[in-house]
Amino acid sequence: MIASDFGGDHSKSTHLIYCYLIIHGGTPTWLSAVRTARREHLPDGRTLSYKRLDDPARQQALVPFLKAAASLDGHLVAIAVDKRKKWLSTVPNAAEDFRKALQLKASWNARALEAMLRKVQFTAILLSIWSRPYANVTWITDEDEFVANDTRHDDALQAVARMCSFYFQHPMGVFRLNTTGQDLENRDFEDLCAIPDLAAGMLSEVSTRLAQVGSWEGRIHKVLDGELPFKTELIADWFWDTEMTLRKTLITIDLEGSRFAVRKISTQNGDISPN
Repeated sequence: MIASDFGGDHSKSTHLIYCYLIIHGGTPTWLSAVRTARREHLPDGRTLSYKRLDDPARQQALVPFLKAAASLDGHLVAIAVDKRKKWLSTVPNAAEDFRKALQLKASWNARALEAMLRKVQFTAILLSIWSRPYANVTWITDEDEFVANDTRHDDALQAVARMCSFYFQHPMGVFRLNTTGQDLENRDFEDLCAIPDLAAGMLSEVSTRLAQVGSWEGRIHKVLDGELPFKTELIADWFWDTEMTLRKTLITIDLEGSRFAVRKISTQNGDISPN
């Protein structure tokens, strides 16, 4: 199972964040813990998200949600892409060529197609690493523009299937693409996607602060000056905590002149360091 959410759309953010929770096991324990947290802190069914953490009830639910997620057997992977990198999965002036090659039915302008195929391509790459032959996969995502209607939803499913065929060396089982809107009664899909949502919001803040520090060129570390907002600090501490079952990774794609660099980012003595 993969749950995804995305961040960095606001104008002050320097990076777009693509966050994926790849789950192998531990879901029953997680479900029990989250449902308990919901009964205690969110009995009215409200969702937990980074943008809405100014709400006292959601603040009370945050730590129980993060503790529950820590027990999941899986990997939370975030990819931060510099907004100046406009084209990553497509090329300019070729939207119609891509649309025909992938047999897409919806109307996609160049920007919308790039946005959709980035999310699809990252999913395919991650599945090529973690999936096994004949594995059934369910991808759950928030109600994003790339699945805004049935036709776009079908196109995204078609595109990820074709992308997987480019990266995989083994056959797959059944692939499903669901949105959080397909499970409004139990909120299980919404709660799974809350984990990448919280991470994406925090990493959008962190990546923007990192970009303001200066260039990575010739530097081993960057030190974040000043304090982060409390919610950002709390989620960042959880994200870079290695003493839990759930693994977490941040990868950045940054522009450096006419080229771009891909790095894994970790923390060391309060510093942010490329691996």
